[in-house]
Amino acid sequence: MIIVAFSIIMASQNQGSDSQRIIAITVEKIRQSLDLEYIFQTTTQEIRQLFNSDRVILYRFNPDWSGKVVSESLVQGWLPLIQQQVAQPELVENISECNLKNLSIPPIVDTYLQDTQGGHFSQNETYRVCDDVYSAGFNKCYLQILEQCQAKAYVITAIYQSQQLWGLLAVYQNDAPRKWQTDEVYILSQIASQLGVALQQAELLKQTQSQKEELATTLKELQQTQAQLIQNEKMVSLGQLVAGIAHEINNPVSFIYGNLKSADEYTQNLFSLLDIYQKHYPQSIAVIEEFTNLIELDFLRSDFPKLFKSMMMGAERIRDIVLSLRTFSRLDEAFMKAVNIHEGIDSTLMIIQSRLNSTREHPQIELIKEYGNLPLIECYPGQLNQVFLNILVNAIDALEDSALKGRWATKKFNMMDNPRIYIRTQLLEPAQATIRIADNGLGIPSDTLKQIFNPFFTTKPVGQGTGMGLAISHQIITQRHGGSLECISQPGVGAEFIIRIPLQQLVSAQPL
Repeated sequence: MIIVAFSIIMASQNQGSDSQRIIAITVEKIRQSLDLEYIFQTTTQEIRQLFNSDRVILYRFNPDWSGKVVSESLVQGWLPLIQQQVAQPELVENISECNLKNLSIPPIVDTYLQDTQGGHFSQNETYRVCDDVYSAGFNKCYLQILEQCQAKAYVITAIYQSQQLWGLLAVYQNDAPRKWQTDEVYILSQIASQLGVALQQAELLKQTQSQKEELATTLKELQQTQAQLIQNEKMVSLGQLVAGIAHEINNPVSFIYGNLKSADEYTQNLFSLLDIYQKHYPQSIAVIEEFTNLIELDFLRSDFPKLFKSMMMGAERIRDIVLSLRTFSRLDEAFMKAVNIHEGIDSTLMIIQSRLNSTREHPQIELIKEYGNLPLIECYPGQLNQVFLNILVNAIDALEDSALKGRWATKKFNMMDNPRIYIRTQLLEPAQATIRIADNGLGIPSDTLKQIFNPFFTTKPVGQGTGMGLAISHQIITQRHGGSLECISQPGVGAEFIIRIPLQQLVSAQPL
């Protein structure tokens, strides 16, 4: 919303600095919350004070185009419309008598908006202005409605949520006619536009929270169920859930990943075009030269490929996660081939390199690699890399947790206290490779160690871990590669994960 608000302020320059300031202040207050009730109340109050008017209301349409007043700010002494729940007469001119009911008693009811599905506002009309209701040529029935609303002048503007007419924002002058200024109509239209943005964001937040609650409920039910089932039955139940999650994530990620390649190609084409221009027109004009220096073109050209590369790495990381989820649910069959697993470890380390760097919470994490002389290993490389990633991320989390608990909270770090991750590989007989990934963190308590490979088990705070990483890793190693994955740990010493896989896969290795 910050970008939208900035665009509106820039667009309002022709309306004067006061309009810019007013819109900016009001939009800022709308931005402070996604609570619709607070937004409505704040908006109507701010507009009434800003316009020095007698009444401001927010009117919302229902799916059947009926509606009600959802918020009202009113000067003391005037009749509150929100208590009567006026089906606002508009608000719309030239109402026929057949559309008016019960004019003599509250609540005030007008079916025009419902019958016409929004009246003029459904026909791309964004606002209506009336300076004096008695000189505007309204028919008698409409004037009666306005008199019951105590209105002598008004400005109404439409509120759209994602191109859909959501409701109306109305400002009334009740004590006397009023000549509405162009700036006032402009300001009200811009605020209505921002209300539409706020409504859309609030709706997205509501959907997200609802999905999160539904997922949390489903996970809790699964955790209760898995205690009563044997391991295979647990895997089937969890697979159904994970398959749905993987499917939902895969669609948007595939769209992003696919478009990144095209975006990179388009960018390179634009740079090539720029090279041609510079070659044939080496002497640029002052304006172009100034703008080139302003955007630091040379730096931009050198940094842009790095930016795209990092974006591609991030998209590939998400795709790997989705692939692991689908593997866990036994819905994906990847190709097996002989690969150099050291390259897989190194590529995984490259992805998480930023987490090894020092921060205010922990010093630089030292990485010690001792690679043995391993031949090519027949495996599912993508799945094996996911195992490396899960274990390494857990090691980093453990070291960061150790730092927060004060193990390294000293003014100087010595070699014995520095956080480290050890990666060792070696060839064992008969025809088996071993990969050891260890850290010198605080270690894992024995009661926790027994559960680390259980699905959905995690010791991390809510929102920071799903408890699926090590469970998926265990299944990939044991079922898909016919190997073993175990963890050895002592409190205060650290933890070591040991992966053992055969150099060549046997028929007994089960697909997921």
